[in-house]
Amino acid sequence: MKRTSFVRKEAHVSELSLVRNEDKMMMIIFLLSLAICAVGFIALLMYTELEMGVALMLVSVPFLIVGLITYVREGMWKALLIALAVPAALFFLDLTLLVLFFVAFVMVGCVGVVSVGLVLQRKVFFLVISTIEYANIKEKLTLWDRLVIFAFNVPPDIDTRKITMEYNLKRSGIPVKEMLETMSFAFIVGTAMWIYLSMNPAFMSDINLIEAPIYAFSLIMFIPLLVLPWVPFKSLNVRITTNHRDFSIYGGAEETLRKMAVPIFAVFVFILIAVNNTSLPMVLGFIATSIMFNMLVVAASCVVFYLFFESEFVDDAVAKWKVFRPVSMTMELTESRSTETKDLTGTPSRNLEDIGEMDIISMR
Repeated sequence: MKRTSFVRKEAHVSELSLVRNEDKMMMIIFLLSLAICAVGFIALLMYTELEMGVALMLVSVPFLIVGLITYVREGMWKALLIALAVPAALFFLDLTLLVLFFVAFVMVGCVGVVSVGLVLQRKVFFLVISTIEYANIKEKLTLWDRLVIFAFNVPPDIDTRKITMEYNLKRSGIPVKEMLETMSFAFIVGTAMWIYLSMNPAFMSDINLIEAPIYAFSLIMFIPLLVLPWVPFKSLNVRITTNHRDFSIYGGAEETLRKMAVPIFAVFVFILIAVNNTSLPMVLGFIATSIMFNMLVVAASCVVFYLFFESEFVDDAVAKWKVFRPVSMTMELTESRSTETKDLTGTPSRNLEDIGEMDIISMR
């Protein structure tokens, strides 16, 4: 009789995934439509007399497509009705077609931006956690390991195996404070990068500064994607515990983005070039209009995310994490609360710092 042997496969945090089938399909639709629009953008520039600014409108079309699909898939019928009714009402106010397109793209396209950002969140969340967890104990780091360590500014002298998150987090409403902090950070990063790109002489040579704020807002639609994928690390307070101050994973990402997204000298030089080529009032007007557009896109994207999608992601992530790791990977003896005797009469007490600390390390 042939004996069947069973081999127990040890679970690993990298095996956890939050990506659903509908997320994969949504990303395929977005990438496919983005590729088609990129080809259309090049074709318009090569075979027509359209200006570059007009052709750039195509870049934001994938967000419009994904946004409409998300409205229908999530059953957001009232919100969809408002998103379509507002541009229709503005049509009777004699506004230009480009302004109507902008309003429609913001109200529908921002939902598409959030939907794409949510897929990225679900893809990278546990992948980043599993990478950081063993980052400082590996003998040889891969290129991906080095990229994650750089992106999250992980210090080399802490035990990354002590990574954890809020186990019992349950959203009962919109976290207004977190939402405002995310909006302000995304706005600062987006404004700096937008000025850096739009004031670039190569960009300005093809686009009139008077028309640029209307046409090139499509590029602003991509700015929330720089921040939204990392928001769950803040919501769930993913951190590496230490004997002193915990290291925040989101805080590390903030620091890296802040260093990369504020090229003060380059922005200053580009603004000087723009003033020299046109005039100071025109440049300041362009910057003000771009900031307003950036604020609208960032605010709309953050409100949509926290209002409709954040709580679902938090619940999914916490549920999988609690099943996979019900206690910390490096549980300390001081975490035990099974016998509390300090309040009993005559019980001696001693400062635990006098005798040091002992960790029980989970060995793989």
